[in-house]
Amino acid sequence: MFLKYILPLLFFVSNVERGFQPLPSTHEKQELVAPCYGYDQLILFVNSESPILDTEDLDVLKKLADKIEVDFSVKDVVDGAPQEVTYTPSIVFQNSEGRSFYYGRYKKTSRVKNFIRASRLAHQGDTDNVKKDILVWKNGRTAVTAPIKLTDLAGEVPSGFDQEEFIREAKASVAQGMSDFGKMSEFEQSRTTRSFYFNLYPYLSEGSLTISAEIYSQYNCVKPVFQQFDEALVSGTWRNRDKVFAEAGKLIETEIKRQIKNLENGDALSFISDDIPVKDWKALGLELPEKPQNQVNTKNKAAKISQNWKVEAPQNKNEPILIFSFLPPLDSYVGEATALSGTLNLGENNTLTGAKGSFEVQISDITMGLDDLDNEVQNKMLKMDMFPNSTFTFEEIEAKNDAPLKFGTSREFTAKGIFMMLGIETPLNVPAQIEPVINEKGELRLQVSATFQLPLYSIFKVAGPDGPSPAKDTLQFYMKFLLLSL
Repeated sequence: MFLKYILPLLFFVSNVERGFQPLPSTHEKQELVAPCYGYDQLILFVNSESPILDTEDLDVLKKLADKIEVDFSVKDVVDGAPQEVTYTPSIVFQNSEGRSFYYGRYKKTSRVKNFIRASRLAHQGDTDNVKKDILVWKNGRTAVTAPIKLTDLAGEVPSGFDQEEFIREAKASVAQGMSDFGKMSEFEQSRTTRSFYFNLYPYLSEGSLTISAEIYSQYNCVKPVFQQFDEALVSGTWRNRDKVFAEAGKLIETEIKRQIKNLENGDALSFISDDIPVKDWKALGLELPEKPQNQVNTKNKAAKISQNWKVEAPQNKNEPILIFSFLPPLDSYVGEATALSGTLNLGENNTLTGAKGSFEVQISDITMGLDDLDNEVQNKMLKMDMFPNSTFTFEEIEAKNDAPLKFGTSREFTAKGIFMMLGIETPLNVPAQIEPVINEKGELRLQVSATFQLPLYSIFKVAGPDGPSPAKDTLQFYMKFLLLSL
């Protein structure tokens, strides 16, 4: 356990031969940069005065960065941090297209990998995220919220009982029982606001009120970090129910405080005090990198464009071909389809007019970067055993230009077809771009990219995460892949 509390960055001293520089003792010399891979950057904000990560955690993140070829740097907030960074450890990915904040446990490197891959294809969007009547603990620059779900009273419910009034009064009592959390009528939640959700289940029997409870990390809505059902969290008389709920609030707050010190599962965090100077990204040497110059391969550009094509398996293992997420502010819930199959048959004279296509994703190839969430999505939401795939088939294309495809020229079009998921078919128009390109081996390919949205609940009756509509009810897709001539 001692290693948990020493300055964790010292472990890099032994890694000089792998491209790192030795770590001297001053704060500003605790900023490390991995070997340069290009324009993608992974930034880890830590606090040397209140360390959370140990040497093993850092080593794993460093190895992941090397494996997926992304520049890796560690910044100590003691020397200053951007306003958006409100706690440590915080993980940020940026490239010339923008900047995204990691949403997940720092110990779940599979989730970090999923975050990086998704951000390479599309960054998080900006939107307001105002919460109503929410419990908030503000400590310096850090804010922790505790959304509460209190179910209707169960058991021997009195005749004509007003459940809405009961819940309203009970929530007020819960808040009164807390010392650091306070109820706010409105709170603007950012991407770096931390949250622990808790559910309370009141039960009345023979004048005795018992309350069971569970708490969830914002990073896993499937497996609770705390649960007490067999033995009630609190109990007391119905007459003194205000005191019973206040005691429940006190115990929930105590457990949340314990969870934010949990160094084992990756929920731990360190507050950033108001004494930490605010420095913008540029002042910290973290401005967005310049956009790389496209290296156009003109070799073999006279190659004949054929009529029939199929999806080529990804040649770059670090670049995704299809990601999906909910709309902002819920676009931190992001997944990836690691494989795509399908064909495209161009129209007469290799034009888009008259083109037909069919594409398919196996549900087993969908991942959220976390086993619990993968099981939830694949088996419970998408019922993989009954509906193993999802397809999009089209026989109509609306193109802005009906000329034959030409090397170096991108063409826009809309594929009008049928999307099928969960055995349900629905019409779908997919706007896309296509361009003949030459790969590194001098081979001709068709590069396709597309962005579209899909109503998830209204058509497929699949409920999204907690959050506002239409964000929780709509999936957005980003695709970028190559077609190989048949």
